[in-house]
Amino acid sequence: MRGRERERAEVLHLLAGAPGPGAHVLLVEGEPGIGKSILLAEAAAAASALGTGVATGRADELERMMPLAPLLSALEETTTRAAVARSAFPGGPGLLMWLAERVSTTLERRAAAGPLLVALDDLQWADPVTLMALRTLPSRLAGHPLAWLLARRTTGDDDGERLFGLLEQEGATRIALRPLDGAAVARVAADALGAVPDAELTALAAQAAGNPALLLALLTGLREEGAVRVDTGVARPANAAGPAGESAPAGAGRTAGAGEAGEPGDAGDAGGCGRVEATAGFAGTGAVAGTLPRRLHAAVRRRLEEVSPRTRHLLEAVAVLGRSFCPSYAAELLGEPPAALLPALDEALAAGLLVVTPEELAFRHELLWRSVLETVPAPVRQALRRQAERVPPPAAPVAAALIAWDEGRLSRGLELAREAAEPLPGIPGPSGRRDPQPRAVLAAMLIDLGLLDEAEKITAGSAAEAAGRPAWAAAVLVLRARLDLAAGRADDAAEQAEAALATAAGLDVPDLACLALSALGAAALRAGDLPRAVRALASGQAARSAGTPYGRLRAELTAGRIVEARDGATAAMTRLGGLYDGLAGHAGVLTGEPAAAAWLVRTALAAGDRRRADEVVAAAEDLAGRNPCLPGPPVAAAHARGLRDRDPAALGRAAAGYDDPWARASAAEDLGVLLGAAPGRRDAAVGTLDGALSGYGGVGARRDAARVRRRLRELGERRRHWERVDHPDSGWSSLTGTERAVCDLVSQGLTNRQAAEQMFVSEHTVAFHLRQIFRKLGVRSRVELARLAALSAAGPDGG
Repeated sequence: MRGRERERAEVLHLLAGAPGPGAHVLLVEGEPGIGKSILLAEAAAAASALGTGVATGRADELERMMPLAPLLSALEETTTRAAVARSAFPGGPGLLMWLAERVSTTLERRAAAGPLLVALDDLQWADPVTLMALRTLPSRLAGHPLAWLLARRTTGDDDGERLFGLLEQEGATRIALRPLDGAAVARVAADALGAVPDAELTALAAQAAGNPALLLALLTGLREEGAVRVDTGVARPANAAGPAGESAPAGAGRTAGAGEAGEPGDAGDAGGCGRVEATAGFAGTGAVAGTLPRRLHAAVRRRLEEVSPRTRHLLEAVAVLGRSFCPSYAAELLGEPPAALLPALDEALAAGLLVVTPEELAFRHELLWRSVLETVPAPVRQALRRQAERVPPPAAPVAAALIAWDEGRLSRGLELAREAAEPLPGIPGPSGRRDPQPRAVLAAMLIDLGLLDEAEKITAGSAAEAAGRPAWAAAVLVLRARLDLAAGRADDAAEQAEAALATAAGLDVPDLACLALSALGAAALRAGDLPRAVRALASGQAARSAGTPYGRLRAELTAGRIVEARDGATAAMTRLGGLYDGLAGHAGVLTGEPAAAAWLVRTALAAGDRRRADEVVAAAEDLAGRNPCLPGPPVAAAHARGLRDRDPAALGRAAAGYDDPWARASAAEDLGVLLGAAPGRRDAAVGTLDGALSGYGGVGARRDAARVRRRLRELGERRRHWERVDHPDSGWSSLTGTERAVCDLVSQGLTNRQAAEQMFVSEHTVAFHLRQIFRKLGVRSRVELARLAALSAAGPDGG
């Protein structure tokens, strides 16, 4: 437990409070191998020494289909008892309720005998039922002498993060285990080697980047293989020369000190596009034997076994490019489009094997990279190097443009995207371009900036280039969906997004599915089709967890808007915590739609979170300051600031300054609401809201228009919103548009009040329309209506 004094004190504090009532919960998180399991083992030992009972368990990736497995294991509830219960509850929900109640009862019984520590490890692999149980059990059993110690990895674990966040809000203490600092690394090295390491071994230990598992595997392995000798109390390398024919890798003359280990690229590798590392030998002067110990290779192999074979093979191939590498160059090397590498790269990032640097991807630890490279057979390694030397570095502006955009340097990102989209002389193919990716990236940026005419021309050209290439064809459909949405054609946008999903089906490109579902959800929400938006939200969960940050953050924004529309601002804030926290580093998410910053501020204020609102305003104003030549960011910043400060002048500037008609209407609505609350400003409020209503109507934003009509009704003004259309007397085709909307919401299980809230009408109005629906369809209950709606969805017409 070197370097973990503060964390150990937190554990002792937890155990000291366990004899008394209250929710005693300690949350531990960190990267793989950082020491979570050791801390839990120490806690269990300390609890036993204090006379506290201990129940320990861990989640297992192979047992994720077994509900409550970690808790049942910790409490020694055998699977035989669960099997007996299964016969009494043939239905799944009954069994789950029985198991949950059994866990609660067992905990109460154990705690009645004395204080109890429940320590659960590896919760990144916990099944959903376990996560739900852990969400409620600590508060439910707060009156018992119970302490909870829960641990998880921080890589690729959205469900675990949500659980930890909710428990922290209720008073749990969260500990993030960081890499060991230089002093702690030196003490661990001295313990493992039985002597103080010399400068050479200290530099080698620094390549573990403060990760205790890698550090101990390295040092213990060196000692086991006789690669270290102790002389006058100092541990030194046993051999001074590296293996014949293998020189040290780039950076051999500069090894990172223990205090600076951990940042990708710090070990002196030149890194990146167009560079191939020469060897897997030790960094440093070459005094240590040139191959890493077998124990370290075994530890790394166990980490690699957690990912798919394709991801392992990709890591082995890109290792020859150095510790860090350009994804586009890796794609060139492997002869595949960059989109084809996304699933494997995403899996490696989620597993904590790779990290994102400002311009490239990198192996998380230098020892990890070197172990991967060493275990590639030498002939294969040499062949990969020769191939890499023949592949020219790709045009880096595409990757650089996306990085600049994500960081909020929009002008620079647009400049680089234009450069990347220029024809390449001497390259065969339509328009002299290698592939349509640069033009697609440029078109997406132009849509963000509202330059729709230019974006339309580029999208049309990309469509021709994408012929016969399903992934790029789907990408073009996503662009068309976004163009339609920006142009006020919400229904057309939804159709294009669904076509993109159909084209992308089976391609295994999560980011593409992520963007398509985001466009579908946004279009459905704007068109007022909340059930369709909710379906997009549900079907996009897997894509959002697997997508890259570029697509994932934009999809999360859309998902947050759908949740807010369905469940309110507080529910949306719970979901969007990561997006709010990441705005400083991912300001480009504010450009995904024109009034994104204003919506984030409005939602935070509605949930009573002024701090988050302030953070959004700061991010929007910083974005505007870094892009003084672009008209959009300053207007968006004024809109966000006007909402936060209740400043009618700022909202007025936004309403007049937006190029996007939907954003103009949004700012006008916010201004109308503010004026309506001010004494003597009713007429101005009505005029402003009428302008917003007209703006929403012009772009097909039916849900937003309905909300504005409700605001006008509250001011004593009614606005007609229906058209006379002849309908049959019965059947589905007899339903009006409003009746269909009511039918959809009620069929989803919403009450009259909930449906009224979604449609911005009164509960009485919903009841009236529901009676009309029952009469026209010949049904007598909501159950019959839901069944008939389901049958109608499966066929062309249920009437």
